[in-house]
Amino acid sequence: MNFFVDTSVFIDCLRKETVPSSIAFLEKLGTDHSGYTSSITVAELSVGAHLSKVPEALEKTLELLNIVEVIDLDSKIAIDAGKIYADLVRRGKRIELNDCLIAATALSLGINRIVTRNVKHFVRISEVKALTPEEI
Repeated sequence: MNFFVDTSVFIDCLRKETVPSSIAFLEKLGTDHSGYTSSITVAELSVGAHLSKVPEALEKTLELLNIVEVIDLDSKIAIDAGKIYADLVRRGKRIELNDCLIAATALSLGINRIVTRNVKHFVRISEVKALTPEEI
């Protein structure tokens, strides 16, 4: 089964107080499931690593990202994300543009399952199913 992994799940594994269910989920990727993420997630995690006081934060982040295949944005994904965002704005259910870019990237691969802690945002996008690591 293919899953698209949101930034929040990686953060669960990089924090000082890690979340065991997120670690267990990521450990299943490559054996039981295939995992993908967006270059947007890489950027978001990079911000945290560069702001961190932990000297090896960027190395740990890049090592964790090796578990999944990173999908780069292209103009089609960007246009699709813009449509998702505009539709949400029209319905009064606006979320962050980055979340729309992540969802559009997943959908570009035909993956509609996004594993996240940010379920309240992704459930607003009717084309995707937001799941927590505990639900996998």
